[in-house]
Amino acid sequence: MTILLSEKILARIAARRSTYMRHRLTVPITEEQYLWWDDVIAHHFDEALEQYQRLLSGTRRLPFIGCYSTGLDYVLKIKFRGVNVTAHRFTYVIHCSLPLSQKQVARHQCGNFTCLNAAHIELGDQAQNFQDYLAASAYGIRKRLLPHDPLDTLR
Repeated sequence: MTILLSEKILARIAARRSTYMRHRLTVPITEEQYLWWDDVIAHHFDEALEQYQRLLSGTRRLPFIGCYSTGLDYVLKIKFRGVNVTAHRFTYVIHCSLPLSQKQVARHQCGNFTCLNAAHIELGDQAQNFQDYLAASAYGIRKRLLPHDPLDTLR
């Protein structure tokens, strides 16, 4: 089953980007990765959105949990505008129009490292990511509590 972004989702992505563009870089930022993401969102968004949709078209939706799984045994990496980036990080940034710093980790709340569903990704740091791993190992994943919209994970 091919995953396609509906007009409603595309409209929400466009609205989120519009909000980002109004408020971007209100403070001086020098972190290189954040500035690269900002450039992608501000100047190469249409190209990035096409890449995002190509990535999703290569996934399959897992019933019940809602993951958009690549089905690979490893974390998918892509090259976009000369930079290697993990596919799940890419899909989150483009869906939410939220640049990430090098220290921020895209945490899979579903426990599936091959998932590209931006709603299943939450931002955090490496320590939080490790705590997620320990909790999932001990207690499993509470599938019914996973967010359905990636913007639900923004605080």
